[in-house]
Amino acid sequence: MDLIRVADLWEANQEYLRQQLGQSQSRRYGAHWVLMPESPFPRFNHVGRIRVKPEEVAGLIAECRAFFRAEGIPTYCLMVSPATQPASLADELRSRGFRCQTQTVMVWEGGEIPPIRQPVRVERARPDQLDLVFFLLQRVFYPGAPLESLEAGRRGVEVSAAIGAIHYIAYWENRPAGAGMLFPYAAMGGVYNMATLPEFRRRGVATAVLSAILTDAQTLGCEYVGLTPTLMGRPLYRRLGFRVAYHERYYAQRV
Repeated sequence: MDLIRVADLWEANQEYLRQQLGQSQSRRYGAHWVLMPESPFPRFNHVGRIRVKPEEVAGLIAECRAFFRAEGIPTYCLMVSPATQPASLADELRSRGFRCQTQTVMVWEGGEIPPIRQPVRVERARPDQLDLVFFLLQRVFYPGAPLESLEAGRRGVEVSAAIGAIHYIAYWENRPAGAGMLFPYAAMGGVYNMATLPEFRRRGVATAVLSAILTDAQTLGCEYVGLTPTLMGRPLYRRLGFRVAYHERYYAQRV
């Protein structure tokens, strides 16, 4: 695996998607500036895909701080991966007192895809089924969430579909049981929003959704398929051939 190429493709995939879903207003320094004010986590309000010269680092950090302060975000954050330039950026941020959070990246390079077995059925969501997709995601990811988070989540489903994401709905004996999303971009198939309703877990629903995603990713010519797993999801992804490729590092500091 060419780690730098994989990291570059995965960054391109997720950063482009995040920019479309958020309110990014800058492309300074050629980086991807992601602004999602309704999301409190630093990794959803950050500068990513950083490819700058060593002498530009100080200016980038200063502009990053000013940008997020002007937007009322309490922290400013820079994302570092194996493809980040300069490679010394992480050392520079640590020396300035930035605190680091890590996110595991798992990648699939091809292999055998298990068949989808009855009574599970997986279908691509039609445009008139996006509300059902959001209902499934809400049950899993947003129980009791405030209204602004729900509105952002619903908007995310619609916007991602409009820019080429494929949403999937899994049915257990004709009852909606789970969902998932494939975003093919820059030779990378990005897997997002893998969700199974609690009452249908451990019945092969997530395996069926991921099998459909991997099949479509191959058909679409994706070189790799990437995702950032939860702890609960890692065993499933390993069984289907995903391997830990590297860890994204999010360096944050309070404004």
